[in-house]
Amino acid sequence: MKNFLKSFLLISAISSILIGNAYSQEISPKLIGQNFWLADGDEGRVGYLHKLWDKVEASGVKIVRIGGNGYQNNFPDRHKLNAMVDSVFRIGAVPLIQIPSTYTELQTKELVEYYTRLYSKKIEYWCIGNEPMLHNRHTIEQIHEYILRIATAFKEVAPNAKLYIFDEASFKPAEYGRLVGGDLDLAGKKVNGSWLIDGLTFHNYPNGPDYKRDDVIFYGSDKMRKQIVEMKDVLNKANSKFNRKGNEALTWGLTEFNVTYVNPNREISGFGNPSFLAGQFMAEVFGMGMEYEAEFMNPWCINEVDVVRTDFGFLGFPVEFYPRSTYWHMQLISKYFKGSYVATSEKEDYLKVFAAKNGDGLVIMLMNQSDKNDMYISLTGKGHKSKKSKKHKTSVSIDSGNTRISELIDLPSQTTQVYVFNTNGELISKVEYSVNDNLKNGEPRVLK
Repeated sequence: MKNFLKSFLLISAISSILIGNAYSQEISPKLIGQNFWLADGDEGRVGYLHKLWDKVEASGVKIVRIGGNGYQNNFPDRHKLNAMVDSVFRIGAVPLIQIPSTYTELQTKELVEYYTRLYSKKIEYWCIGNEPMLHNRHTIEQIHEYILRIATAFKEVAPNAKLYIFDEASFKPAEYGRLVGGDLDLAGKKVNGSWLIDGLTFHNYPNGPDYKRDDVIFYGSDKMRKQIVEMKDVLNKANSKFNRKGNEALTWGLTEFNVTYVNPNREISGFGNPSFLAGQFMAEVFGMGMEYEAEFMNPWCINEVDVVRTDFGFLGFPVEFYPRSTYWHMQLISKYFKGSYVATSEKEDYLKVFAAKNGDGLVIMLMNQSDKNDMYISLTGKGHKSKKSKKHKTSVSIDSGNTRISELIDLPSQTTQVYVFNTNGELISKVEYSVNDNLKNGEPRVLK
């Protein structure tokens, strides 16, 4: 399996260069997202979202999707939606509203006009429908029909707002390709002087009901990367075909994701959605978003603790609502990763690494996903000399440019570390978060 994975990752690395110079990409200021779920009373269930906004704000979330299957089937009335929108704006984030696929032209125009012209806070980000092909509910022709109806009405009212399609349960290259540059094209159309659609969105929960720890570490992350690469290929071809450049280029978002769509348990030391490993997995996916220029990435969800199999939240049980590993990993990325993505190179199977640079220097996250072995790492700027050590045999190279980076790192099993260097290559901060911290409901520790 490992030989296959190494071959796949090599192909992916080559593909990332060919499909749009993915390295050194600017990190979107709205990259860190979430989903508005579960509010009290949704689907007749008990929810605690109204108690959690202080914690959500502290996580560093920048965009919150009001969508999903629940709101596709039971869209909030105006009073409730106003309260939801206000909750998101109040924490310094922006809403992403999902328009039900059943909406008529008139319903669409009324909704969009209200929230882009009449309401006190204007909403810029929108999407249409939720997982329409799941369980064969719709054909691609039917999806094209409702998107064209809703998008046309939308752009007649709000030509400058951003509209994304089509939030399928996983990325389907053939179907997305038909809608974006193919025989059912929507990406080359204009309404009211504006492009009809502004980007692509999809979901991915790579693991099903029967999987193992290594499936999260290897199969799950590889599947995520493969679908992102496929999506970028479709997107880049359409941008080229229709000469969409700069602010007019199609962008993309991952509007739902987590480890699995059927959560097995709540063991922190396990490999379900509430586990420590899930936080590392989520951080790795956000790293892919940096690499491939995602506009936003919205995991599912804030809090949903009433049923084990649907426990996907980054906050745990009442009354404490302790933040989980997914929460702390998202907060670390939101706090430290700004500027542009930086390429790294490592050869250890259970080691995941990504980095970013800005005017203040470089930041790098290293995650040891092994539950057995510690790692001893020599971290070096590409083209620079590394420190010598017989103990630190694992090497990590970072494209640090003229900044000379050389650090010897001890990385325990099931541990994440963040290193922050200034422009001179001096270590100015080190943060650590481990499975043991998680088991004690602790937070990341600043060691330097």
